[in-house]
Amino acid sequence: MKKLFLFALACLSINSSQAQQTEMKKARQVPSDHQFVSIAPGSIAPTLKSRKTTEFFASGFGKKEVVGTTTYDLQTNGSMQRRVLQSGANVNCLWTISQELNATATSSYTDRGCGYASFNGTAWSPKPTVRIEGTQRTGFGNLLIDGSGNEFVISHDGTANTLIMSKKTGSTWNTTQLTTNTPQKAIWAHAATSGNWVYVIASSSDSTIHSNGIRYGYFFSRSSDNGATWIDNMIPMPMVDSTGHYRGGGNSYSIAANGPHVSIAFGDLGTDLTLLTSHDNGATWSKKVVWDWPLNQYNFAGEVSTDTNSDNICDTLWSNDGSQSLTLNAAGDAHLAFPLVRVYKVGGAGNAGYNFFYESYLAYYNSVADSVVTIDNIFYTYRDCDGDGKFGIGDNYVGATATDPDAIYNSIGTITMPSITITSGTPERVLIAYTAIGDSDTTIDDGIHLFWGGTYPLTGQNYRDIYVIGNEGAGWTYPVNVSRTLHFEEAFPSTAPNISGNTLSILAQADIEPGTVMQNDDVADNVNLNMMILQTISIDSIFILGADSTAPCGAAEIPLATGNVHVQDQVKVYPNPSTSYFTLELPAGSQDSRYTLSDATGKIVLQGEMPARQKQVEVSLANISAGLYLLQVYHEGKNFVQKVIKE
Repeated sequence: MKKLFLFALACLSINSSQAQQTEMKKARQVPSDHQFVSIAPGSIAPTLKSRKTTEFFASGFGKKEVVGTTTYDLQTNGSMQRRVLQSGANVNCLWTISQELNATATSSYTDRGCGYASFNGTAWSPKPTVRIEGTQRTGFGNLLIDGSGNEFVISHDGTANTLIMSKKTGSTWNTTQLTTNTPQKAIWAHAATSGNWVYVIASSSDSTIHSNGIRYGYFFSRSSDNGATWIDNMIPMPMVDSTGHYRGGGNSYSIAANGPHVSIAFGDLGTDLTLLTSHDNGATWSKKVVWDWPLNQYNFAGEVSTDTNSDNICDTLWSNDGSQSLTLNAAGDAHLAFPLVRVYKVGGAGNAGYNFFYESYLAYYNSVADSVVTIDNIFYTYRDCDGDGKFGIGDNYVGATATDPDAIYNSIGTITMPSITITSGTPERVLIAYTAIGDSDTTIDDGIHLFWGGTYPLTGQNYRDIYVIGNEGAGWTYPVNVSRTLHFEEAFPSTAPNISGNTLSILAQADIEPGTVMQNDDVADNVNLNMMILQTISIDSIFILGADSTAPCGAAEIPLATGNVHVQDQVKVYPNPSTSYFTLELPAGSQDSRYTLSDATGKIVLQGEMPARQKQVEVSLANISAGLYLLQVYHEGKNFVQKVIKE
C-alpha cells in the first residue's frame, strides 16, 4: 500500500497562531494521499471482526457526570497533571476554572484558579463556581494526598511566578505560597507523593534562567514532611542537559512516585524523551533516553533544517509531542505513554515554522522490557469507522493562519494527551486514556449530525473523543472509544496513576467547539460552557470490548446542556429501525418520565409522558417521515439519549 511520502526542500511552510508559552509558530503541510497503513497494534492478539451497528453508550461503560464548568479552557500546555483521586467508591477531581464570560485568549481571567469536586460514594458535591484559593489567582493544579491522608493542591500563580499550596481541612482550603520559588521563578509544576514524601518538578517562566544549559530550565524540589519543609529548593534537575534538551517549558514533563521510588520523564517537540529514576527518594538518579531526537541542541524556533546526514535535504523525523504520562508500580518499574508525530523543518532565513503530518502514534515504554512499542496509529485500518476506506480529516486541521485558526492543541498529535494508570493486584493492568480525532467527525452541518451549534464559523474542524487502551500481560487491546460522542470535543483527560479495584475514573474537558479559546482564538460560548466530565467505567469492559476491532468506533450524537449522560442499557427502544412504531421501556420509577423525538434540524416532532411506575409505552411513528431522529428521555432525574430510525 502506498505510504505517506517524505517531504524534502520543496516543503511549503504555513504559519499558524502562537500557543500560550510557545516560542515557535506551528506550520503544517500534509500529504493529500493520507491512506491507511495496514498494520496491527504493536503486540495485539485479536483478529479483525465484522463492523457492528453504531450505538450510543455500550453496556458496562458506567456513567458520565458533569462536575463543573469553566471558561478558561486550557488545562495544560503539554502533559496533564494528575487531577483525579480514587479511593473505593470515592472520587475527587480538580481542574483550572474560571467563570469569566465573553472570554478571549488575552482575557485576564482574574477569577482563575482550581475548581474542585468530590463524590462520596452516593452523591457529588455542588458544581463549583469559584476557585478553592479564595482571592488568589492560580491555575494548572495537581491534586495530591499526603502521608496523613489529607488532600492538597500544588498550583501556580503565573502573575507572580510562584508556586502555591492549598491544603484541605474538613471542607476548608487554606492557601499558602511555597518557599521553593526563588530565584528560579518556577511555575507549571507537576507533583507526586508517596507517604510523607512530596516531589515537585517545574519550569522557569523566564527564558534567561537556565538549568544545565536548558532555556526555561527544569527545577526540582522534594520534601519528607508533607511539604512543610523542603530538602531541595528548586535545584537544577540532575542529569538533564542542553545536549538533548535545548529548551524546557511549561508541562513538558511527567512525574510519578511509589514507595521510595520516583521517576520523571522530560521531553518536548524536537528534544529527547529522557527518563530519570531514583530508588532512594530522589537522592540519586539514573538516566535513560527513551526516545532520541537525533539533532542535539536543536532549536525549532531557529533556522536550521531537520537535516540529520548533512545532505542539504530536510529529513522527516519522529518526535515526542510533549504530552507524555508516567506511572510506577510498587517495585519501582516505570510505565510511560507518549505520542509520536512526524515533523520536518525547512532551513534558511525566515523559516521559523515547522511542518507535521497527520500520522500520529501512541507509544509505550516500560523499564522492565526496556523497549518502545507503538500501540495505536490514527491511520490503522480499525479507525475507519464509516467503512469508506479512508480516515476523514477536516479541511481546517491544516493550513491555518492567525485570522483563520485551526483546532489544534499545543501537543500537536492527532493522538495526544495520554494519562497512564496501573492497577494493583495480579495481573497488573496498564490502562492509557488519551484523546484522538474521530473518523469524519468534523464541524460540518450536514443535516445528520444533529446538535452542532458551535459559535465558530469554520467547517471541517476535527472533534476528539476519549479512548482507553489496556494491557494485562497478553498484549494490547484495540483502543476503546469510551466517550463515543459525535460533534462534541473531549480532551485533557486525567486519571489516577495507581488504582485498585475494577473502576477507572477519567476527568476530561468537553464542549461543542473543537480546540480552545486560549490557543485557537475561538469565539467564547457563554451558553454551552466547557464542561468538566468525570466518567467512571468498568476496567473489565475495556478488555472485553477492546478485543473487537470496532472498539474505536460507535460514536453518536449527544444533546447540548445535558447534565448527566448515562448508559443506554437502562433504556430499551425496540424495534429500531422501525416502519410504524417503537416501544420505549424504562426501569420502574417513582416520578413521571418525559420523552421527546427530534428531527435532524433539532425540531421536536413527538413528545409525551410516562406515568410513574409504568414500565413501557408504545410510540407511534405514523405521522412522521422516514429518517433519523434523536430520542431524549428524562427519567428519575437523569437524561438518556438514543438514535431512532424510521424506515
